[in-house]
Amino acid sequence: MPNPIAARYRAALRHTGGDCPIEAGVLGRLADHECAHGRLPGDHTPKCGCWPHEDAPVMTLSQRARPQPSPATRRAA
Repeated sequence: MPNPIAARYRAALRHTGGDCPIEAGVLGRLADHECAHGRLPGDHTPKCGCWPHEDAPVMTLSQRARPQPSPATRRAA
């Protein structure tokens, strides 16, 4: 009985010129394909927006208020 996985591996091995097809990214997926947040494409963790097929959650940022001197500092000046 032929083994389709072994046949795929041998074909990928020929395609990569003898290099490991898994390390070359031709066969399977490795953590080398993670985004900066450590997620893989299709991951079920909360979306970060790094992959084109997912939208990042949009959060509005509050305006950064300029620090105001305390009343005691204003009286001393």
